[in-house]
Amino acid sequence: MASDQTVPENQTPEEADESIDATPMYRKKRIILPVFIALAIACAAGWYWYVNLRDFESTDDAYIDADRVTVSSKILGRITQLMVDEGDSVAAGQVLVRIDDSDLKAQEAQAAAALAAAQENVKLANVNLDNATIDFHRAEKQLAGNVITQEQFEHARKARDAAEAQRAVAVAQVGTANAQLGVIRTNLANTMIMVPVRGVVSKRWALAGDVVQPAQPIFSIYAMSHLWITANIEETRLAQIRLGAPVDIDIDTYPDRAVRGKVFQIGSNTAGEFSLIPPNNASGNFTKVTQRVPVKISLDEETARQLRLLPGMSVEVKIRVR
Repeated sequence: MASDQTVPENQTPEEADESIDATPMYRKKRIILPVFIALAIACAAGWYWYVNLRDFESTDDAYIDADRVTVSSKILGRITQLMVDEGDSVAAGQVLVRIDDSDLKAQEAQAAAALAAAQENVKLANVNLDNATIDFHRAEKQLAGNVITQEQFEHARKARDAAEAQRAVAVAQVGTANAQLGVIRTNLANTMIMVPVRGVVSKRWALAGDVVQPAQPIFSIYAMSHLWITANIEETRLAQIRLGAPVDIDIDTYPDRAVRGKVFQIGSNTAGEFSLIPPNNASGNFTKVTQRVPVKISLDEETARQLRLLPGMSVEVKIRVR
């Protein structure tokens, strides 16, 4: 049998075995060392649980989020110039895209000519109405003096009514031409696509020379003025989380930088409800899966300004629940 002690030369093997058996348990290294190591591991695990897990709900299923705006065209046209590229910072009102406006300018000239013609028609209709009105009043006097017949008087009255109708049509044509010109000028304004919010261009979806359709994405822009963290918490661990709870945040990009935040919104639905293929639990092959609920966490504004944070960066969060 293996021994933790060396057998002296003046002892027989039997005496040595008796000496080993007589050794107290707490002096046997092969027993004491494993027990000590096990106790140390248990104490370390207990201390880690007490300090880091007991009062917190944590997850690494979290990332930095921001409002994203998709910039698209409102008209059909060919892109002539892109003023920015991916990664550029943009300000609200800045021109992003220019679309070919040559056809629209030709239509604008045509509509302007039609408007001018309609306005001249109104002038002509006013002259005709004035003449018809004068003739009608003259016919009234002549009918009273028995100079003309009733039939001639009726012709004069109908001529005046027709002149009034022609004037109304001419005025309506002016309104129609003016509206058409306004539509074309609005489309001309839409050939210059502006930035709706201050932010950073995250994705370019088209190139100069591409023909874009209405509502077709051209750029995606993240509004960097307001960043937050979206953490997907398991539904079984959601009950103790409260609004305003402090949060410790570890950003993978800045592992040595401590960041603080607070819970400002708890999702009203699970993340799976708006996935590309939502779960259909009404089917016969249902398998229960623990769902996750998005919890939004605000970032300390001063720290967020100091760090270069980008939407999509991975983080780990610890939400204090006690």
